[in-house]
Amino acid sequence: MKLYYSSGSCSTSCHITLEESGLKYEAIEVDFDNASDPNLSVVEKRNPILGTLPIFVTDEGKQLDQNIAIQLYVADKAPDKKLLPPHGTVERAEALNWMSFVAADLHKGIGQLFGAPYISKDAAVVGAVRTYMLENANKHIKYVDDKLADGREYLTGKSFTPADAYAFVVLGWTKYLEIPLTPYKHVQTYLGRVAARPAVASVLKAEGLV
Repeated sequence: MKLYYSSGSCSTSCHITLEESGLKYEAIEVDFDNASDPNLSVVEKRNPILGTLPIFVTDEGKQLDQNIAIQLYVADKAPDKKLLPPHGTVERAEALNWMSFVAADLHKGIGQLFGAPYISKDAAVVGAVRTYMLENANKHIKYVDDKLADGREYLTGKSFTPADAYAFVVLGWTKYLEIPLTPYKHVQTYLGRVAARPAVASVLKAEGLV
């Protein structure tokens, strides 16, 4: 299995889940900031229209290029690791509910702030747009914080799932976007707990994020 990723992007969460799975895989970094990176041609070939990562190639040569699909595939390939609850259970539905929230709401709510400076050449317009986006981002961060307030260790309870890998990466973008997490004590504790997992620490080191 091969994962093409960009350091610190949402594809990092797939990298984390792969490391947690214990499966044999190859992680290949794509540096979008380096025009001479030969792996850019892989993205152009395998995902020519969107030009985005992650790109995941199975041992059979099949390609997946959406975060949730990759995470589910990897988790199901390593059932002994129990990264997801069994099929047909409400616990599995809860994990998928969190993954959907991170992908559809948290990712967009926080990630859109990366584009705020490019909205307009007018500083006043950029400021107004950022204020709006920041309010939306904080709404979603608060949602996570409120859920964690019951003392759960991970998003679904006591067990780490791919939803935690994804949420960890997206919430980590706040430090680059100058979004203070001071009001969100539970989120801060949660991020520290996830970061301390050996597999997560290994990926952060491999991607040059620590």
